[in-house]
Amino acid sequence: MKKVKRLIVAVLAVVMCFGVFGVFTGCKKEEKVFTILGLEGGRGRQYIDDLVTEFKKTYDGKVEVVMSSTNTIEDTLTNRINAGNYPDLIILNLNMPKTSVEKLIQGKNLEDLSGLLGENVAGEEVKLQDKLVDGLLNSYTTQPYGDGKTYLLPAYYSPTGMFYDASRFGTDGYTLPETWEEFFALGEQLKAAQSGGAASATNPSLFTFPTAGYFDSVFYSVLADYAGDEKYMKALGYTDGIWEDADVKAALTQIVKLKDYTLSTTAANANADNFTKNQQAVIGDSSDISVKGTALFMPNGDWLPGEMASTTPEGFEWGFMPIPRKDKDGSAFVTTYVETMMVHSKGAFKDVAKDFIKLYYSDKGAEIVAKANGAIIPTKAALTNASANGVSQSTIDMYNVYSGNSAVIGNFAATKAVPDLVWSDILFNDLTENVFATTITKDVTTLVNEWAARLEQASDQLRANIIK
Repeated sequence: MKKVKRLIVAVLAVVMCFGVFGVFTGCKKEEKVFTILGLEGGRGRQYIDDLVTEFKKTYDGKVEVVMSSTNTIEDTLTNRINAGNYPDLIILNLNMPKTSVEKLIQGKNLEDLSGLLGENVAGEEVKLQDKLVDGLLNSYTTQPYGDGKTYLLPAYYSPTGMFYDASRFGTDGYTLPETWEEFFALGEQLKAAQSGGAASATNPSLFTFPTAGYFDSVFYSVLADYAGDEKYMKALGYTDGIWEDADVKAALTQIVKLKDYTLSTTAANANADNFTKNQQAVIGDSSDISVKGTALFMPNGDWLPGEMASTTPEGFEWGFMPIPRKDKDGSAFVTTYVETMMVHSKGAFKDVAKDFIKLYYSDKGAEIVAKANGAIIPTKAALTNASANGVSQSTIDMYNVYSGNSAVIGNFAATKAVPDLVWSDILFNDLTENVFATTITKDVTTLVNEWAARLEQASDQLRANIIK
């Protein structure tokens, strides 16, 4: 019987290859390709192309790199998954507009990478977990289910905080604020100088932001500062009543108070098409360094200088400081932005993807990335070797913000999807419309209470859907 079945299979194969009329149709074995899909944002794609070149010195298979901007890459990922064409290695971030990574987490479609942490990186006798900067793995970002298993790895880590035009402090008579009290006092000084008029290069506004999504760099820092470690983790775990807590609402208040000191054109430009206008507002004229910007401070990450390089005049110097803190004698909290990479559990080349990751975290990988885009990957050696790898001193200086301050990683417990609820919208994105739009005339207390109520209601729904 088995022989008969084999004969039938063989005959079918011949018919498929030659066709019903005996004409050869070129039966060809489908060739699978190791695929890397990622976001081509401020980091660019050159670093991936250069890593692939190095990887192919030891890997003789085909490699496909699929990278595009925020506007299209999530659609590309969805279309490929729907067609059953799963990318092997994915380099995307949490809190992107279409929450693609969150959906992969919700569907439990990511490979458990815990075992990979105990393996040596490429060309070195050092385990991956020992290469990484301390503290990056113990968070809901890399361990979304809170079960101690790692499903996402940090592709980049960077301090976020307030960027400013360094030349304006000292020569223009401004003093860098350290606390929120000092920050808003400077805002009052600037408003008084404007005498009711619009902000200008001579009399700027205190604050602007690219899009409301960039408030993640402010939110986690101020929440950790005002709420403390225990309440901070309760918030990230959707604990009942946490958003009505007095300390948590004090943190929300600092964010809402910014509305009274924000450049008036910010909200109108806080979108994917015009966000660079808000960033340019801190730089000023793109051709003349003497023409200053119309806003002093802006939250952002270390990719900003590269992203705005083409419209930054020669001689301009970025300044960078932590988000203001509550107390003068306390330490600041630095929201550490982690860009993530992961392996799809249905990818055909999961082991190849893991080998590529081992190259990425090696000293050779760190050198390749640094030379391609001037960034520091999240290994201890990458920071130590940053200067030798060609990273600019201004970028290296940015990482000094951790000196004397505490790093904080913000991400929430993984949940099942809740219909018509996008947590990142309630947390950040809707602030443009609900708080910072120039049409909003409600007082700060009212706005804080309304925001806390929205957060609490959504938190109740998400808590009931935490993935166990």
